[in-house]
Amino acid sequence: MSRTATRSSPVGAQDDVELENYVYSRTKSQTFSTHHHSSVTPESVSGTRSDSRSNSTTLANNNDNGNENDGNEEESYPDGGIRAYSVTLGSFLGLIVNLGMINSIGALQTYISRNQLVKLSEVNISWIFGIFLSIAYAGGLATGPIFDKYGPKWLLIASTLFMFAGLMGAASSTSIWHFILSFIGMGIGNGLGMTPLVGVISHWFHKKRGLTTGLATCGGSVGGLVFPLMLRSLYVQVGYVWAVRVLAFICLACMVVSTLLVKERFTSKKSGGGVTEGKAKSHVIKPRLTKVFKIKDFKYVYVILGSFFAELSLVLLVTYFASYSIAQGVSESTSYLLLTVWNAVGILGRFIPGFISDVYGRFNVNILMLIGYTLTILVLLLPFGPKSHGALWAFAVLGGYCSGSILSLLPACLSQITPVNEMGTKYGILNSLLALANLFGVPIAAAIIRDGTKTQYTHFMIFVGVLAFCGTFFWCCSRVAIVGFKLNIKV
Repeated sequence: MSRTATRSSPVGAQDDVELENYVYSRTKSQTFSTHHHSSVTPESVSGTRSDSRSNSTTLANNNDNGNENDGNEEESYPDGGIRAYSVTLGSFLGLIVNLGMINSIGALQTYISRNQLVKLSEVNISWIFGIFLSIAYAGGLATGPIFDKYGPKWLLIASTLFMFAGLMGAASSTSIWHFILSFIGMGIGNGLGMTPLVGVISHWFHKKRGLTTGLATCGGSVGGLVFPLMLRSLYVQVGYVWAVRVLAFICLACMVVSTLLVKERFTSKKSGGGVTEGKAKSHVIKPRLTKVFKIKDFKYVYVILGSFFAELSLVLLVTYFASYSIAQGVSESTSYLLLTVWNAVGILGRFIPGFISDVYGRFNVNILMLIGYTLTILVLLLPFGPKSHGALWAFAVLGGYCSGSILSLLPACLSQITPVNEMGTKYGILNSLLALANLFGVPIAAAIIRDGTKTQYTHFMIFVGVLAFCGTFFWCCSRVAIVGFKLNIKV
C-alpha cells in the first residue's frame, strides 16, 4: 500500500489531515489518492517529479490513458443517491434494535430487580446484564472478518432470529437462569448485527461519513427514547410479559426491513474502484485478525484504549442512571423519564457533532464532546446530583448530548485510519475488547453500589467519572500519534 507524504499549507491556513486508507493531505485545495493494488510507479504518476529526500510527494493521475482506478478516492464513493441513503436508513432501523437495547437496558434492569428478582442481590442480578453486554460487543471479533469477506446479509438474518428469540424468552422468564439464557440469546443477536450495521456506512460515504454515521447511530438514541417510554406504559397496561413481547415484535419488524435495505459495496474477495485490495483470501478468521491488528499501530491502539474506557463509562451510566435517580429520591416513573430525556437529546448529540466533524475533523470534535461528557459527570452530577433533582434533569440533557458522539463518531474516526476492506475486522476487534470491560465492569459497578445508598452511588459516580477521564485522555493520545501536538489541524 502506498503512502503519500505531507505538504505544507499556506501560513495561517488550517491544515487538513485526511487519513482515509492511509492517504494524507494537508490542504483542502489539494487532493491526493493512491491505487491500493500496486505501488506508485512513473507510469501511474505523470507530470510530477518527486524528490526522494523530501517529505513532499504529489500523487496525481494526469496521464492520457486515464486509468480510472487511480482517480480521486473520494469519487469512488457515491456519497449520496437512493441506494446509499437506503443503506443508511436500513442501518438506522437495525441500530434502533441493536444500540437501542443497550441504551434502554436500564428500563429492564430496574423493573426486573424490583419484581421478578427482588430477593436477589444487585451483584447477582448484574451478571445478567454484564453477560448480555459482553456478548453483544464480543460478537464483533467473529462478525467483523465475516462481514469484510461476505457482506452483512446472513449476519443480519441470524441477528434478527437471536434477538427475537431472546426477547420472547426474557418475557417468560421468572428466575435468574431463565434471564441469563434469554439475555445470552439477545447478546448473540446484538453481536452479530452491530458491526455490519455500523461498518457498512463506510462503504457508501466518504465526504459525508461523519454525518451519515451520526444519522445511522441516531437509531440507538431513538430506540433508547422509545423503548423505555413504551415499556413504562405497557408495564401498567398489559403487564411485563406482553410488554416485552410487544418489544420483541417491534424489534423483529425493524430488523427485517434493515436486512432488506443494508447492502455492501466492497468485500475482501473483490476489488472496488481502487478502494479494496482484494488480496485477503484467508478462509479462517484468525489469520485475518493477525493481519490487520498490529501492536505498533499506536493510532489504533490508543483508539481502542480510549473507546474501552469511554464506552465502559457510558454503558455503566446508562445501566444504572435510573437506579441512581431513584436513590436520590425521585419516583420510578420519573427515573424512566430521565433516561428518556437522556436518549432524546442523544439524537442531537449524534447528528450535530457528526455534521460538524466533516468540516472540522472527526477526532477534534469527538475529543471536545468527550471533554464535555467528563465535565458533566465530575462537575455537575457528582457534586450536585445528591442535593438537587434539577441537577439530575440538567445532567440528563447535557450528559446525554455530550455522550452521543461516543458511539456515533467512533466508527467515523476508526474509518479515517483504516482501509475500508478492514473496517469490519478492526471494529470487531475493538468491540471484542469492550466485551471484557462489560463482562466484569457491570458486576464491579454493582459491587460498588451494593445496597444502593446515596454514599455508595456517589462512589459509583466517581468510578464512572474516572473511566470517562481515562477515555478522553487516550483519545487525545491517538490524535497526538496522528499529527503531534499541533492544534490548528483538521483530523
